[in-house]
Amino acid sequence: MKIKYYRNKADKLWYLKLLKPKCEVCGEKAIHVHHFYYKSTYGHLRYDLDNGISLCMKCHFALHTRDPKRIEELIIEARGKRWYNRLKKKSRTIPKNYKTNITYYKNIIEQLK
Repeated sequence: MKIKYYRNKADKLWYLKLLKPKCEVCGEKAIHVHHFYYKSTYGHLRYDLDNGISLCMKCHFALHTRDPKRIEELIIEARGKRWYNRLKKKSRTIPKNYKTNITYYKNIIEQLK
C-alpha cells in the first residue's frame, strides 16, 4: 500500500479522536479540528493530541482570514498557559528519528486507536 493511504488513515483517526461537540473558542457546534501549529510547518506535531483544536466554521474561518491573532489568544486563554508552553516547547524539538514513511504512519495509527 502507498504511504498516502496510511497518512489519510492516521489523519482521520487524529481528527475523530479530537473533534469535540463544541467550539473551544465560542461554544458553537464544532465541525473542524485545527492544528494550532500548522502541519505544513510543524510536521512533527501533525498527530500530537495537544496540537488539535475543535472549532466551529466561523472561528476556523476567522483564524485563517480575518483575525488569526485574536483567535489564537482565545485558544490559549481557553486551554491555559501551561498547555501553550508545553506545546511551544514541543514545536521547537524535532525528534531525531522523525521520518514520515509507512512504518511511521503505522505506528501513529496504532497510537491513535
